[in-house]
Amino acid sequence: MVIPTKDRESRLAFALDALAQQTLGRERFEVVVVRASDQAPQASAPKGLPCRFLALAGSTGAGPQRNLGWRAASAPVAVFTDDDCRPAPDWLECMLAAAYARPGVILQGRTEPDPDERQLLHGLARSISIAEPTDWYETCNIAYPRSLLERLDGFDERFPGAWGEDTDLALRAREQGAEVGFAGDALVWHAVNPRSPARALAEALARDAVPAVIARHPRQREALYLRLFARHAHGRLLLAGPAALLARRRPVLALALVVPYASRYRNPGRGLLGLVRGFAQLPVRVFIDAVEILAMVRASAKHRTLVL
Repeated sequence: MVIPTKDRESRLAFALDALAQQTLGRERFEVVVVRASDQAPQASAPKGLPCRFLALAGSTGAGPQRNLGWRAASAPVAVFTDDDCRPAPDWLECMLAAAYARPGVILQGRTEPDPDERQLLHGLARSISIAEPTDWYETCNIAYPRSLLERLDGFDERFPGAWGEDTDLALRAREQGAEVGFAGDALVWHAVNPRSPARALAEALARDAVPAVIARHPRQREALYLRLFARHAHGRLLLAGPAALLARRRPVLALALVVPYASRYRNPGRGLLGLVRGFAQLPVRVFIDAVEILAMVRASAKHRTLVL
């Protein structure tokens, strides 16, 4: 299995500790961690965990790191996760059981926010939840037959950062006839990563890979919200835009336009405090989502396909 990592040594240590507790026999798997070359190593493998650490000079994204990792491994199935994920104890056992039951199939696993950190999931914090098959094929929890990776020549290393290259790989595989399955018992807990406004803004500016994916794979447009928006929030924010102009003359209509957007950030399950906190954070949410839309517009112009 392969983990790319950069500047998250504490998170990586949690991931390696979880892998050391796998129910799958240690003679049946190996872990390949690929660090960005400018990273000072801190985390080390727990005793007895079959793990190798590699470094990649000049790495500009997770794609090159993942390619180095699966090519260095020898297993017939390459399983991917991220350095901010903590696999459940039977994760590899469930994933490999599903892989051997359906040889040649790409397998997505189930991902949930880490239960030990779920209370942090508010404001600008982010995590990942995958309860059923998705059309984006996130590498936080996915397995590929090695033979398929070799045929596709792995991840496209032209994608910067850590967005888009995973979707592109799966779509290329599907275009060549590969099947995708879902291993619901193969569970990974994804960290809840709190973000400052500055960090959220930087990520918003960098998350512009969707237009590149759509330009390469036009049929993927079906997976967009209303075939146009990279995120539901983007469409709902643009719908809410006219509310300010209507607030005085048509207050009810203005409220109706705002509610679909605001409701996405209401912190459900946290009671009145969560509701108040969610609405208090709306101004910064609006700003971050608007910046993401502008990043999509910029990338849309570059790739000559409209995504917002």
